Amino acid sequence: MSNQDRQIGLRYLQATYYDLPQLFAEGQGEEGMPGEPLKFKIYRGVPHYSLGQQLPLYLGDLRRAFGGQGEHGQQRRHSLDYQTLSCLLYYSYGFSRHDSGLAVRWPFHRLVASARCFFPAELYAWLPAVESLPPGFYHYDNLHHGLAALRQGDYAALLGAALGCELAESLGVLFVSAYFWKNAFRYRNFSYRLCSQEVGMVIGNILLVCGLLGLGVQVHYQFLDRVLIRLLGLEDGEESPFAALVLYPAGGERAPAKRLPAGAVSADALLAEIEALAPEHIRLSTLDRERCQRLLEIDQHSRLESSAELAISLAPVPSTCAENDIRLQGPAPWPEELELAQALHRRSSGDTFFLPLARPLSRETFWEIVRYSLAPYASDLTLGGQMRPPFLELFLALNNVVDIPAGIYRLCQGCGGLHLLEQRAVAAQLQAIHSTPAVNCGSAPFVAYPVANYEDLSASLGNRAYRIMNMECGLVAQRLCVLSAAFGLVARCSDSYHLDRCQQLLGLDERAALPLFLIAVGQERPEAGAGARYRHSIRL
Repeated sequence: MSNQDRQIGLRYLQATYYDLPQLFAEGQGEEGMPGEPLKFKIYRGVPHYSLGQQLPLYLGDLRRAFGGQGEHGQQRRHSLDYQTLSCLLYYSYGFSRHDSGLAVRWPFHRLVASARCFFPAELYAWLPAVESLPPGFYHYDNLHHGLAALRQGDYAALLGAALGCELAESLGVLFVSAYFWKNAFRYRNFSYRLCSQEVGMVIGNILLVCGLLGLGVQVHYQFLDRVLIRLLGLEDGEESPFAALVLYPAGGERAPAKRLPAGAVSADALLAEIEALAPEHIRLSTLDRERCQRLLEIDQHSRLESSAELAISLAPVPSTCAENDIRLQGPAPWPEELELAQALHRRSSGDTFFLPLARPLSRETFWEIVRYSLAPYASDLTLGGQMRPPFLELFLALNNVVDIPAGIYRLCQGCGGLHLLEQRAVAAQLQAIHSTPAVNCGSAPFVAYPVANYEDLSASLGNRAYRIMNMECGLVAQRLCVLSAAFGLVARCSDSYHLDRCQQLLGLDERAALPLFLIAVGQERPEAGAGARYRHSIRL
């Protein structure tokens, strides 16, 4: 199996973007049937550690997370104490709301959105030592806000070899995995795209929370997959790690720069040093491998098997800020605080049918929502893990924003302004793009579209480019969702759009530029779910 057999990635891209109706015509699963996967992964037969049940209700202005890796947080952390760990895990991916009522289809909610609230992303941690917690690998139990110990002991050297970095000074590592069956029971082979996007949203949220807790983070998209699967005790094929986030003190010199061994180290060599384990967790069914063959194929052929493959770094995205472009610069930043904890609890994807009010959005609010979406962050995709923006672009269809003409725009990474691509009415075309009646894009003040060039990315990253570009898409989407919530607005992320109509709207090349997500932002109708749905916030 080879990550560089790029025809496999291209086939999966074709099936899950260009030929989506045909993929869905192969059949989908049913919700509410016996054996539907549980919404929470619960381990049993392993030690459990309860995390602090009294968390701060205030984290600070979320925009401080974009100024640098934790450098503008409440204080710079030089160690990870029990209370900070509890706060980090809860606000990154905690169980935050339970809905009740006759109209409720998906009652369990977390601080990050998930399609139909299936939550296929799982959160794990490697901790060198945190007060009374023994060093080792843990799973975050969202339902009980605790940790399940999966493997105890000092594995810093092995883990560092698998990630391609030195962990001697690290405060810990968070892992975000995709537990495929949690949404593949319904979406089957489409699940890999959904999982990649949702893992990216969790990554984006972790970066926000760490930024305010004074923690530095470097995101690793490249690692030896089978080694992490073995260390975490995951079942191969059922669940795969998609990202590792190395934590370190912000603003210091202890960032985990990429350090590869002089000689290539294979996954097999590292696996020989790790005892296999299979911790038991509660489940009602397992992945249908017969019906999910494409999912399994792209997952297996996106893996890295040697440390030599971790050396890939991407060239900076060429600037597209031409002098003759019509550009709009934003106003001064919003003067009032946009508090992160409050925004996370207010974040919502809207009612089942999101029909936003046809009300204008102020220019100042619009700018404050979008201006940070492409902010740089540290990852292993660049030499030395330098801060750099995501390897994608953000296109915006403005429909009803005060003092900005309706039309198609691109947010420029270079100048930070909006480049006008075409000025015209877009409401009717926006609504025609969405392929289901669940979202009325035509009444939304604006719709955002993260756009990537898969062929360029896959030339360097192989098949792994598919999940990386979708994770970065999710990262950008989470920023938009949280900033929208800070202003009391709903941001609805959707994959239900006609790709060809979307490319036509945005004026994109038919093959090179690929819209990855549709994010409609607007104000929910006050009567949505009235009398049939009650939202119960869970605050520890």
